[in-house]
Amino acid sequence: MGSKKIILRRVGFYLLLAGCLAALLNAGRLDMALGGQLGEKGVGALAILAFAVLGWMLELAPISVTSLFVLVLIPVSGLMDFKEAVRDSFGDSVFAFFLGVLLLSAAFRETNLGKSITIGLFRVFGRRPKQVLLGLLLAGCLLAMWITEVASAAILFPIAMSVAEQSKGRKDHAQLGKLLLLAVAWGPAFGGVGTPIATGANLIALNYLEELGGITITFLDWMKIGVPIALTLLGAGWLLLSSQVRDNGELELDTQIPPWTRREWLLLFYFLLAILLWVWGGGWGISSHHVALLIAVLLFLPGLEVLEWKTALKSVSWDSIILICVGVVIGELLYQYGVAEWIALKFFSKSLLSGGPFLTALYIVLATSVLKVLFSSNTVSGIIMTPIMISLAASLGMGAWGLVAPCIFSTALSLLVITSSPVNVVAYAGGYFTPVDLLKNGIPMTLLTGVIIAGWLTVFGVG
Repeated sequence: MGSKKIILRRVGFYLLLAGCLAALLNAGRLDMALGGQLGEKGVGALAILAFAVLGWMLELAPISVTSLFVLVLIPVSGLMDFKEAVRDSFGDSVFAFFLGVLLLSAAFRETNLGKSITIGLFRVFGRRPKQVLLGLLLAGCLLAMWITEVASAAILFPIAMSVAEQSKGRKDHAQLGKLLLLAVAWGPAFGGVGTPIATGANLIALNYLEELGGITITFLDWMKIGVPIALTLLGAGWLLLSSQVRDNGELELDTQIPPWTRREWLLLFYFLLAILLWVWGGGWGISSHHVALLIAVLLFLPGLEVLEWKTALKSVSWDSIILICVGVVIGELLYQYGVAEWIALKFFSKSLLSGGPFLTALYIVLATSVLKVLFSSNTVSGIIMTPIMISLAASLGMGAWGLVAPCIFSTALSLLVITSSPVNVVAYAGGYFTPVDLLKNGIPMTLLTGVIIAGWLTVFGVG
C-alpha cells in the first residue's frame, strides 16, 4: 500500500508539473477562455499558484521541493528573472525574522523553561480538571505568543499526556484525556492571534501589508488588538471544554518544577529582552526582524550559550522557512499581475462586505475558516488570502488592514481539521481524540471565533 502511494505521488507531481508548463505555453488561449480578464502574465501567475497549492496540499513531493521548484518555474514563466525571484524570497527580511523565532523556539524545547512556566500555572490554578484545563490553555496561549504555536504544543504535549496517564484510575479517564489534548491544540492556536511572531501566516501578512498595501503595523499595534482577542478566545474555549468535564474531583499531579541550570536563567533573560525590544524597539529604531536575529545570535555566544548550534539546526523547521520565503514571491506575483483581485471578486460578495465592520469581519472570518480546510495549512492560507484581501480592499476603496485583520487572525485558528495545522497533529498524536471529536468541538468554537474577532475589531475601529 505504501509503495502504491509513493508511485501515485510521483506520477501526480509530474502530471501537475506538465499541466503547469502546458498552461504557461498556452497562456494566451487560456486567458481568452477566462474572458480576457487576466492577461497572459496573469494566467502564468495563476498556473504557478495552482502548481504550488496543489503540490503542498496533496503532498506530492516534500514541501521544500515543491517550494523550490516554484523558484525554478518563475523565470521560465517570464514573470520575474531568477535573481529577482531569489532576492524577493530569501533576500527578504522575513527570512531573518522567522529563522530567529524558530531558533528561540528550539531553545525553549531544549531547556526546562517552558515546562516550568506550565507547571507554575498548575500550582496557581489548582489540581481540579477544570483548573488544569485553564492552566494548559493559558500556558499554550502565552507561550505561543512568543515562540510559535508548534513549539508551544511540543512543550505542553508531554505534560498533558502525563496528567492523562496519572488519571487512569478515574471513570472519566478517556473523556478527560480528550479534553486535555484538545487544550494542547487550542491554547497555542489562541496565542497565535496575540503577536505577529506566533505564526508564519502573521509574518507574511505584515510583510504583504507593508510591501503591497503600503501599511506598517507595528508589533505593539498588533498586540493591542491581538491580545484581547486571544484572551477572549481562551475564555470561550475554556468554557466550552470545561462544560464537558464529568468529574471535577482533584487530580493527583506531580507539580514539581524541574531543576534550573545556568541555561534556563540565560534563556529567561534573553526571552524577556526579546519581548522588551519587540514591543518597544520600534521607538528606538530597532525593527522586529532585527530583534529576532539578534536574540537568536545571543543564544550561541561563547560562554553565554543556551544550546549547541548542531542541536538547534536539527530542531529548526527548514521546510517552514522555505515555504514562507517562496510564499512571499507568490504573493507578489498574485498582486502584481491582478490574480489576487480576480480571485477575490470571484469568491467574495461585495454586498456582504458592505454590511458594516462587524458583519464584514464575521463574513471574512467564517469564509477564511472554510477555505483553510481546502488549503490545509495556516501558512499556505496566509500566502494566498492576504494579497487577495489587499487587492479586494483596493477595488472596494476600503482600508487594507480592515480586511486583512479578520482574515489573518482567523488563519491562526485551525479548529476543524487535524491536517490544517501541525499543532493539531501534535495533540492528535496522543491518541485521546478523533478527527470527529475535533470537528464536533471545532464547529461551535469556530462560530464563536467569528463573533469574538468581529466584535473586537469593531470595538477597535478596524475597518
